[in-house]
Parts: sequence; structure tokens; C-alpha cells
Amino acid sequence: MLLHAKNSPIPNPNAHIIQRRLSSSSSRVCSSTSQNIVEWISSVTSDPCESRVNIETNAFGVRGLVSQKQLSPGEVIFEIPFRYCFQDDYENESSLSWSARMGMKLLEERAKGEKSERYEKWIESLPVDAPFLPGLAMTEEEIQRLIRYPPCVMNALKDKERHEESKRLLNERLANIGCSEADLDWAAGLMESRCFKQGGVRVTAPGIDLCNHAGDKANCIVRFVSEVPKDNDDLAKKETKMKLQVSPDRFKPIEKGEEITISYGYQSNDIYFSYFGFVPFDNDNDTAVLFESVEDLSEFLKLAGEEIQSDLCRNETTDNLAARILSSTSSSSSSQSFSIAANGKIESNLSKAFDACELNQSQRAIVIQKRCHEILTNGPFVGTTVREDLRIAESEEEEEKHRVCARYRVAKKEIYAFPLKKKR
Repeated sequence: MLLHAKNSPIPNPNAHIIQRRLSSSSSRVCSSTSQNIVEWISSVTSDPCESRVNIETNAFGVRGLVSQKQLSPGEVIFEIPFRYCFQDDYENESSLSWSARMGMKLLEERAKGEKSERYEKWIESLPVDAPFLPGLAMTEEEIQRLIRYPPCVMNALKDKERHEESKRLLNERLANIGCSEADLDWAAGLMESRCFKQGGVRVTAPGIDLCNHAGDKANCIVRFVSEVPKDNDDLAKKETKMKLQVSPDRFKPIEKGEEITISYGYQSNDIYFSYFGFVPFDNDNDTAVLFESVEDLSEFLKLAGEEIQSDLCRNETTDNLAARILSSTSSSSSSQSFSIAANGKIESNLSKAFDACELNQSQRAIVIQKRCHEILTNGPFVGTTVREDLRIAESEEEEEKHRVCARYRVAKKEIYAFPLKKKR
């Protein structure tokens, strides 16, 4: 989740409301007797923010913050002093993944019970169900079979390997507080999906971690600020806070009953899927790899030289084409990949590679269409269909991992299919 800020054809007029995984936003929390976390925020900040927002579960079963009155552009909904924010302690534990490190801290605070004065009420408000994150919740076989898309498969396998090693290193600490590896899976998943990054440090805050993602439809922002307390004029005693604030550039207020939403950043579905456990509905920032390396692209252009009627691609050696491509990009690595984005947009480094090989617009279109057809008919998605993926994604009878993975596959297939639709 980024500061100041969770392409499927499935129609949904309320899509911007529910773009967050169901499990982590479940209405089932760790303590049924817990004080409402918004009321707790009011008590520790002496600010009656429950008059502005409260926690509700919408028609889709997603828990979030909902306005209790009209909120004006720029209005601060509530603020959390940094001493109540949950932060990463990373100085002496670099061998652990950051999410496992914070997850272990969360479990140790939970074990303190009432003695964890700062975090007890927040921990009680956390969801019981573990978030669905591929690198934590899936086996290696499931990662390969359900995700299919090679870059994301590779990333999930790396995440899983790092998490499993972290669990091994934390085994004794888990045993000391009566916790299992499953407990760490739960805690690490919560941290992975709820943290902001500020100055290189991961941090999350009570209440703010309930805000769901709405992309460019988000009505609020999160800010880190350092201020002198109102009752103190000593500049040396500035206090850092996390503020949840109505977007100042809105042209209209947030109405009573409207959900409070933020943006988790403008990123590809790979990030949302891997670290937040959901796939946005209409993500113009999603991308799909066409060529996995400079060698991959140069060999493809050499073979396609005759079809696209390119004298340069026909006559140059593959090595010379590769050298042209490599010199055109900002990276010196021959292993860099080349992608297209949603709606047929050509990513910058692929466009520069085409420039270097002197391809005109028609030739570029043929190369992209040819490659997309190759990937869809002979690539990693063979054995799955869009129709079946859509059925799985919409089915309440399927497990969450199957639904989310199916939606992820559909989004990637849509990117590859778009240039072929233009061809027709």
C-alpha cells in the first residue's frame, strides 16, 4: 500500500466499492467483545471521529469505513499519533521477510493481551480470516497451476520461499508464545496487505487500515505529517501523525452513507493480486509481458522479418538486432522484459526497441498481434478458457483462491486479446 494514494469484463456498477479481498475485510474479527476501533480512536485522540465515520459491512460482505455525515473536501476524518501506529522493527532481523518480521511482532503483542496497551484494541479489531496472498496461501503446485502467468508465478514462488525460510527462523519464537506457523501466515498476510511505506519503513494505523481501494475513484488520501501539539509551542516536540483526509481536490463533499476509500497506488494487477489478494475491475495500469528478454525479442523479429517486410530484420543478424535493442533502452540488462498494457498501449521500452529496429506502425501492429496470438494459443494459458475462468470468478461455490486466480487470468488474457480484436 502506497502513501497518498486493491481488466476484467465482469460487469459491476459498484466495482469501485468492493476492490479489496473479502477475507481480510470480513466482518468476523478477533474479539466479538472488542470496542469499536473508531470509538477507541476517539478516546485516545480526544476527537469524536465516530460522528464522522463508522465501520460497516456493505452488500458485498466487505468491511470498511462509511461516512456518518457530509464531509467537506480537505476535511480531516481522523488522525493517528505515530506512537499508536504499528511499525517495522527491522534493525537486527534483515534475514526475515519484512511481512514475517512484522507478523511476528504482531503475534507477540497479541500474546501480551492487556499488557499491550497501545495495540490491544487494534489487534482485537483485526479479521479472523487470513488474507489470500499467493506467496503465503498457496502450494508451489497451486501457484504454477492456478496463476499461469510466468512473471507472477516466479514472483510468488520467491515470496513463498522467503516466507517459508522466515517461518523456520522464527520457529522458536512462535513456540515461546504458543503460536503455530499458521498463525504467522495469518499475521504476515495482514501486514503485507495493510501497510504503508514511509521513508523506507513499513507502518500501518488503526482505522486507516480499514480503507478499501477505489483507484482513481478514491475520495480520501492518507498523509504523514509532523505537527506541534495544539497545547504546546515547543517546536522540538513535534509529533508525527497519520491523517485520513477527504481529498482536497474533490469538487463535491462525501455524502452521508458513502464509503471512505483511498488508492493503493497506480500499479499493475501483479501487485494487487500478489500483495493485496484481489484484482481490480478496470485497471488501465495493468501490463502483460510479450518478450521476456532482449534475445527473445530479437529472435522473434528476425523470424518475422519476411512477414512484416522489414529489410533490416531480414538482413541483420540476431546479435546485431539485439545490440540495437539493448542500446535503445535505459537498462543495460539483456534480461529485461518488453510489455504491452491494457487497451493495447505499448510500454516505453518496447516502443524504443521498435524505433531502434526501424519498424513503422503497421509493422509494429503485426509483431504485437502475432506474438499475442502465439501466447494465447501456445503459451501458459493453454488448458484454460475465458468462459470457464469467468464462471469460476463469479461462482460463490469456488474457494477464494480459485476465484481470485481466475479473475487474474482473465485480466491478462484480455490484454493479449485486445490487439487481436483490433485486427478483426
